[in-house]
Amino acid sequence: MMKGHHKHLIGYIFISFFWLFFAVFFNTNTIYASEPAGLPIKDYLSVYDPVVVNPDNGTNLFKTNSAQFLNTDTGQLTDGSGSTESSGILEKTINTNMGTYGALWSNEKNRWDLSQKQSISAWLYFGPYDNNPLANGDGLAFVLQNDIRKGQAMGTGLQGLGVYGWDLTHIDDTVKPATPNIIANTSIRNSVALEFDTNLNKVTDDASPTELHYKKGILGIKSDQYFTSHAFDSTVMDAGNPSDFFGIPSGELLPNSYLGPKIYTETMDNAGSGHIAFTLPGTPYSYFVNIFSDPPSNYSKNRVSTTLGQFHANPQKAQLTNDDDYFGNLVSWHHVTITWEPNEDLTAGTLSYVYNDKDENGITNNNKSTNEYFRRVESSIKVPMSTFNLYNNYNVYWGFTGSNSNYGQDSDDDDPNKVYDKYVKLETLPDSPNPIANSSITDNTLNKTITDQSTDIDVNSSDSVDLNYEIRHAKDDDTKSNSAILPDSQKPSWKDIVAAIQIPDMETYLDFRQEDSPNTPGQKRIGYIEYQDGTQDDLLVSDVSLTSGQAESTSNRVDINSRLINKKLSKDLDNADNKITNIKIFGTAINKDLKDHLVQKAPAYFNGSNAIISTSSPEFNIRYEKNWSLMAKGLEENYTLRFQQENPNITLPIELSYNPEQKFVPGDELLVDINIDNDKKIQSKINVTGNDTTEKIEIPINETIFDSASDFWNTFSLEKNNPHRIEITVTDKDSKVSNNVQFYVEVVPNKVLEVDASKSISFKDINYSSKADYIHRKDDGYVKVTSRNNPWQLRTRVVTPLTKSGDNEQFAGSLLYIDDDQRSALNDSPTLIEEDNHSYPEETETMISDSWKDDTGLILKQTGLNEAGKYTGVLEWSLADADIN
Repeated sequence: MMKGHHKHLIGYIFISFFWLFFAVFFNTNTIYASEPAGLPIKDYLSVYDPVVVNPDNGTNLFKTNSAQFLNTDTGQLTDGSGSTESSGILEKTINTNMGTYGALWSNEKNRWDLSQKQSISAWLYFGPYDNNPLANGDGLAFVLQNDIRKGQAMGTGLQGLGVYGWDLTHIDDTVKPATPNIIANTSIRNSVALEFDTNLNKVTDDASPTELHYKKGILGIKSDQYFTSHAFDSTVMDAGNPSDFFGIPSGELLPNSYLGPKIYTETMDNAGSGHIAFTLPGTPYSYFVNIFSDPPSNYSKNRVSTTLGQFHANPQKAQLTNDDDYFGNLVSWHHVTITWEPNEDLTAGTLSYVYNDKDENGITNNNKSTNEYFRRVESSIKVPMSTFNLYNNYNVYWGFTGSNSNYGQDSDDDDPNKVYDKYVKLETLPDSPNPIANSSITDNTLNKTITDQSTDIDVNSSDSVDLNYEIRHAKDDDTKSNSAILPDSQKPSWKDIVAAIQIPDMETYLDFRQEDSPNTPGQKRIGYIEYQDGTQDDLLVSDVSLTSGQAESTSNRVDINSRLINKKLSKDLDNADNKITNIKIFGTAINKDLKDHLVQKAPAYFNGSNAIISTSSPEFNIRYEKNWSLMAKGLEENYTLRFQQENPNITLPIELSYNPEQKFVPGDELLVDINIDNDKKIQSKINVTGNDTTEKIEIPINETIFDSASDFWNTFSLEKNNPHRIEITVTDKDSKVSNNVQFYVEVVPNKVLEVDASKSISFKDINYSSKADYIHRKDDGYVKVTSRNNPWQLRTRVVTPLTKSGDNEQFAGSLLYIDDDQRSALNDSPTLIEEDNHSYPEETETMISDSWKDDTGLILKQTGLNEAGKYTGVLEWSLADADIN
């Protein structure tokens, strides 16, 4: 993967920005000012003097551990390109082209327990890309090992990466090629390695084979020569075939092992990109002798007819040297997370890695495309526990090994500055907590939350927005309670945590909101840290520092003044009292541009004494400021529902308009928020249909917008909140929210039972001497019954007898009610007049008086002579439920 010199200019800009940002984490004595933070590495890894294993047919020339600690948090595995060493006067012994190589191993108390889930995360540095692969060679490896040499174990340099054995090829009088057993004996035994190889050692280039040692006499004649075949990543002969092609017994190598790195049908031959693979350094089966039928010219010249390839499992292409991020910024350090998860029966475990899982800003990287830079690479492999040759103790050493090429091994140019060293920083440890961090943005104005997974990331200018960060001691673990494998939650407490949170696009597009602190009267705060027990640490303006430089704004690079919140938490995180801690920062979105502004992610680091994690605020879009308002007006106010009627429906008409006046756009979506009795909240969507300056919409309130019919009638009950208040707001596509429109719905029983009668009924006049028995009505008046879903009985009674006006003289006689079936004298007790045992589904009127004839209905019976005058009385009509049975 070729990279041009333009990267260095971009890299310089990037470094100038982050020098201030990361200053809270590390000393200025660093390789690159942009480097991320690491744990105090010397507390966990050590540099040991190696115990060197010599092969049976020669001397192991790789004897020196070049590793060292560059500063508090950086381990250096190599030390430049090395130098040519010579000794002797008449006959010189010369060691050359060996590069430098080293190993950093865990301390005795910080070993890796293979019986438990373990993981580490680290930052790796390989240097910038150089057109000569030897400048970037050879790479580094993460290793788990149970070698009897313990922390003094070391492999060989160059393509050995400090972990593999020496493919010794020795020439004196006869060629003495190495064998797989010899290579395995000089490797780190009882081990599995995850190699990050920056140099494809493929036999056919000019560096093959590489001379490492020779003797030169007075006449300049060379003798006793030692070579490395430079062929572990061989691309000749049978390279690229799987292990079973060579008859290697099943189980002797890791699954999916190929001779030389191979991905599917493509054997990797691009030295610039590099590769990652799993290997078994300590087994002879990992190394294979290729016998040339037509050896390359260098091999023929040096009388070498064999070379040694190595088996790699699950090889993956990867950009190991410096890379570009999403915006073309330089990425010097690569993050990797490595995990181990044993089987329940402890016969094997799965070793996994994710490379480039986040960038130097702590921003998660999900780019798995093979066509783009800064690619995320991940894989896993099943490793038999027998690999480690354990003896009732699952603790093994872990660490990193690495090696450099010597730039002069194929040319006269031996400039050591053209060979790039390999560095490592630690973020988390096998027995340290495995904390996790999440982030989100809450728009309080629009009542929505934005995460990395959100598709709706829009907020409006002047919206109240909160930056939210959640950190956990460990993820929720579903490990069985009877399992011997402990969950992550059993890991130690996460201690001495310092939060360093960059506020995205501060001041230009985001501003702090301040509120009165409930913890310190009279103090203003811009946010808070809240622990699981509800206690809080205030975030104050004094907790904010300024960083400056450049960042990305949409497609353009812009100068910014950014803000960094730097605060130490007052409590550790653990599995008991404080599993989760939340951080909230108050903000206000600002966008005075005439176009939307996309706010890029901004990093947040949480640096504890025994673990460092990071996350980033999600990307969000601030819409440009709209200087109009949306107004809503209800066109009616009061409605009636009959309780539990079939297919209930109320349509609420609303008229919308803008101020200042503008037209609606057909097809635009309106979001309708319905709030019933401040208890039931429903959202609905309606599309604009017209293009006028007003838009009339109708909001249907029916069973379909509720979860069920019972939910509808539980909301619109007879007993509670009746009449019911419906409040509606409308939000348009620009997130303009209308005023609140209110409607009232009265719910009445789903029955009707009413009686109505005329104010008066008159009887015919009679003479004083009249002896008529019956006095008929002068007018019928009316008596009407209205019913629905209710059988009924109609009764009447005399409330006040007929009495002459002025002297209270009662009429001599009585009122009768006569029909075809009965003849009843009416008195002060209710008398049944009519009944209907039917339950009508629709509202039904029954006019009782329609059936009255001249001699039926209400009739006045005279029983004696009555004095002249006007007689009046009061008659009461009553209606009651009928007993259908």
